[in-house]
Amino acid sequence: MANELTLSLIMVNIIVFLLVFSAPEPQQKWIFETFYFSAGTATQIWRWLTSIFLHANASHLFFNILGLYFFGRILEEEMPRPWFLAIYFISGFLGNLAFMLTNSAPIVGASGAVFGLMGAAMFLNPVKRINLYIIPLPLGIVALMFVIVETLVVYFQPEFGNIAHIAHIGGVLTGGIFAFFFDPKRSTKGILVLIISVLLLILLGPLFALITGIGGFILQIIDAVVGFFLYGLANLLSFIWG
Repeated sequence: MANELTLSLIMVNIIVFLLVFSAPEPQQKWIFETFYFSAGTATQIWRWLTSIFLHANASHLFFNILGLYFFGRILEEEMPRPWFLAIYFISGFLGNLAFMLTNSAPIVGASGAVFGLMGAAMFLNPVKRINLYIIPLPLGIVALMFVIVETLVVYFQPEFGNIAHIAHIGGVLTGGIFAFFFDPKRSTKGILVLIISVLLLILLGPLFALITGIGGFILQIIDAVVGFFLYGLANLLSFIWG
């Protein structure tokens, strides 16, 4: 089945979210306290993995599974399953590590893993068209916009939005390194395409800002609808907690 790993990871993340948010508030608090990752809990090995499947809210989950869907399915078509899974999980682990080295706060979410998939995909197939911003754009352009924004935020305001931006950068770098080990020739060509993409972003900055603004507004509406549905479904499942 095509893209089965991507779809399986999406389903696991959704199921974990529903189980967590269907629980009474005391149990939710216990789950997050037991399974999040932080500098103070790094010696508890399970947290490196469990934190990747926890999400703080429906919006956090939505944008991660959206990125997982677009970048994951493209990358899954490019490489064997062991490579794909290695990129996903090791990017998640090293994203957590990057955050741990700069911040003592707890961290949850698949963002580092998803950015790892994006990092590998942008080097291996930067011209692949995706519709992440509703309007079709080359994967390289979309990925670079993410990377540029994350880099600027990390440099100027690292705790903006209470988001682990440095974990995203760690994930991207990990995915890029994997891409070079997997196919050095294609990755080198990918860098050349990405350099051209940076020039296009500079020359057509206002146009891309308009596109992302429109796409972002539409995604916020979809995010609200998805959140309403997820919380409603979690509420329906609350009976499983007795």
